[in-house]
Amino acid sequence: METHFISHVDFFIRYACIGQLVLLIAYLIYKKQSSVLTQTIPLMLACGVIAYLLLTAPYYPRPQGFIRSLLLMLTHTMPVFLWLYGKQIFDDAFIGQPWKLWRKSAFVLLAVFYIYVFLIRGGGGQLQMLSHLIALGFIVHLLVSVIATWRNDLVEQRRVARFWLVLLVGLFYLMLDLVELSNTRLNRHQIFMLMNASICLIGSNVTIAMVFLYESTNENIQNLPANTSRYSRLIPQENALYTKLQTFIDTCGYLQSDLTISKLAEQLACAEHHLRKLINQRLGYTNFTAFLNHYRIEEARKRLVETHLPVLSIALDLGYGSIAPFNRAFKDSVGLTPTAYRSAELDRISIKTAENFKID
Repeated sequence: METHFISHVDFFIRYACIGQLVLLIAYLIYKKQSSVLTQTIPLMLACGVIAYLLLTAPYYPRPQGFIRSLLLMLTHTMPVFLWLYGKQIFDDAFIGQPWKLWRKSAFVLLAVFYIYVFLIRGGGGQLQMLSHLIALGFIVHLLVSVIATWRNDLVEQRRVARFWLVLLVGLFYLMLDLVELSNTRLNRHQIFMLMNASICLIGSNVTIAMVFLYESTNENIQNLPANTSRYSRLIPQENALYTKLQTFIDTCGYLQSDLTISKLAEQLACAEHHLRKLINQRLGYTNFTAFLNHYRIEEARKRLVETHLPVLSIALDLGYGSIAPFNRAFKDSVGLTPTAYRSAELDRISIKTAENFKID
């Protein structure tokens, strides 16, 4: 009787989750996204979750033949699309940046691997175990990167989404992969399957919330008028904090090395969440690193042209711990490396000086 009840509850949870995800897929197909990639990633992730729920549902007969192979492939690619979705939601530069050749090649090889292992071979064997290891690698990397960049995130709703993602992904994938790699029959136990179905249902709700959060955040950023002062729209308490922050910027406080949002909040004698809200909602930055880089890179452009200091010295003077993060931030902002920018600007100034000399 107890077993029969658990099966009914499992069945209800699975198909409630599938119903939600089908509606999400319909919405993603109907809604025009900014790029094909931003539409495809959550769509494929939803398909992967549906495939997992169908493939592990406690009913017979189970899917066989090509249908089973297809569901198996979608299930095993789910961690890859979850990793991509995490980057899409939490990494502001991920979608806008063009993919490098090595990254494109790696994902093409990965696609070929999944097609061969599951659609051609039908899964099973050591190659399927290798797929679990690949999934584990993607999940661990996602969790580490989400946790590592947590404090820099200035969007409060997105910080909450990070908590849920870490909690649910940690519970579901790490538990599932460890059970699969242990080569036991625990993954067929009714309680284990019920727990996973319940996590999927919670996860589908969080995913839907994250989809709408991502869209609303992007719309807010895109609707911010360029070069518009927001000072007049602040409440008195925010005005005082804004004045302190502006003084900090005017005195080049952003050049401090190892500066974090917590340290800045201490210097301004305010609560950290108030400072995050001010920088995000009033200045338009979604993460603290982007806020610092904006002012640091502007200062770097001046120093590269007006001084003959080595690039490394400029990077250290601007608060960067080494030259690598400075070069990366500078190229992301300007489109050139610091050395190339300096050469291009000096050449431009030389040509302009020569033209002015000829006119005189």
